[in-house]
Amino acid sequence: MINKWLVLILLSLASIQFASAENFRTFKDKSGREMEAKLVRVSDSEVSIEQKDGLTTKINISIFSSEDQKYIKNWAKLNLLASGIFEVRFTNEDSKKQKSSSGGIERERYNGAYGIEVTNTSYENIKDIRIEYLVLKFEDALAAQKRSEGDSIRIKGTTHIEYIGGRSSAEAVTKAVPMQETKLEQGYVWTGGGKKTSKDVLEGIWIKMYVGEMMVYEHSRPETMMRREAWGK
Repeated sequence: MINKWLVLILLSLASIQFASAENFRTFKDKSGREMEAKLVRVSDSEVSIEQKDGLTTKINISIFSSEDQKYIKNWAKLNLLASGIFEVRFTNEDSKKQKSSSGGIERERYNGAYGIEVTNTSYENIKDIRIEYLVLKFEDALAAQKRSEGDSIRIKGTTHIEYIGGRSSAEAVTKAVPMQETKLEQGYVWTGGGKKTSKDVLEGIWIKMYVGEMMVYEHSRPETMMRREAWGK
């Protein structure tokens, strides 16, 4: 009886498809009739399900109960997010440098940050993206004998993208980090013979991107940062 109801519904399958190893579930139609099946693909209003006898059938989502429709839409969203639809590009977002001079030292101060450009390669609109990040800053020491005498500083934070349309991009920016470059003025030297210049540098960024509580993307620049750093350190 149930099989007959499904077989009589003939709808074409749209081009966007998502695979899953979902367990079998008891679905209901709007009349309360039940069937044991698992979701195979979802595209727009069309659903492909597999029954326990191996028969795959394509039906319209409107056939299902309201509870099952919510389940199917959530299943489709999770599979979409897990399918690698995001691409990320990092940019340097530095403010204008402010110059000053005192005590024989010329200084240029500015704020450094990373831009995080996220591209949604799917045709679906994605909302409420949370990006957690770790930024590494090298703070160069004045009068250092060598560069390794500076300090490595870890900056963690969170930024958000409220909405990315299908096949579109949006950008978020990390918090501003105070940066400085110095050099000794003409005729000045350090008494200990240290370097005449210093330069702070943003050395890397590592992001973890979430939609809801689901992590959908992780990446770093340089790529080795995820291997040599500890996120929770």
